[in-house]
Amino acid sequence: MTWSPVAMRWPTEATAWMNQLGAAQALAGGELASTGKRLEGLQQHATTNPGPVGAAAQGAISAGRQALAEQLSDAPACLTITPFQSGVGQGLGYQRFLSAPNLLQALANKLTDTTDEGRPQGNQHALCLLFLATRFDQLAASLARFNALMPVPDLVRAQRRAEHLAKLETEKWQIPQAGQLPRWQPLPLERCTVLKAAQQSMAGQIAVLEGYAADSAPMGDLAALAGRKAAQQRERDQKLGDLRRVLEDDQASSLIQARMLAPGSTAELRRSLLDGNAPGHEWVISAGALLVGSQKGLSFVREMVGL
Repeated sequence: MTWSPVAMRWPTEATAWMNQLGAAQALAGGELASTGKRLEGLQQHATTNPGPVGAAAQGAISAGRQALAEQLSDAPACLTITPFQSGVGQGLGYQRFLSAPNLLQALANKLTDTTDEGRPQGNQHALCLLFLATRFDQLAASLARFNALMPVPDLVRAQRRAEHLAKLETEKWQIPQAGQLPRWQPLPLERCTVLKAAQQSMAGQIAVLEGYAADSAPMGDLAALAGRKAAQQRERDQKLGDLRRVLEDDQASSLIQARMLAPGSTAELRRSLLDGNAPGHEWVISAGALLVGSQKGLSFVREMVGL
């Protein structure tokens, strides 16, 4: 078994349920568009007709909720190890180091740690991710690629600390330039006693006038609400499309390596994890994540990292 460079991909198979809801999304989008037109025509009427979409939407609602529940119901167990965790990394002060072989050994030891009540039990599949670096900015960049799609809390904290340490290494050599004192600054008119009294006197009257200015017809408010909902849906669809296009162009990086482990007990997974050619001690700053669960539960992350 070998380690493979990771290219972040859109998990097409694991998110196939989203395509199955295309008809429901089209139905909802069409209804939002027609709602605004219907409300415009109801300005002079006292009653409204919700239309036949309510009954038709019940099946789409049930399918959508069931698909989301199935996607989240079989989440694998996750173990993350970073150089900055207590008792893990080597070094003094803020500078902490953890080479790739030591990282693998720490991940393997946790598989058979009987003191951890959350340790996986039984025959399971496993997916191991290694984030390799020789500098803190490298580690931060590798973690940022993964955290953008799967923000594991420990990895997010490690990314932030690596970013701060890289910034510290750069900025500690810069000598700040202090300008000549004193400096220009805006006049604090908000502290003026006259303006304070005027604002307090006018605040209540302005609030009453704003209430009259905001008075509008209920049908107009409903039409505006339907327009905002349609705009929000278009914005969400645009963000999802942009994310998929970005992942289509992602290139494989040797700084993130992944490996699937054959199913077995925790002891067997430990032996499999330590077998084979692994990254060496030249990668002095490393972090890792080990996901253990069913084959279905791991399918989402496995497809996302291109395995």
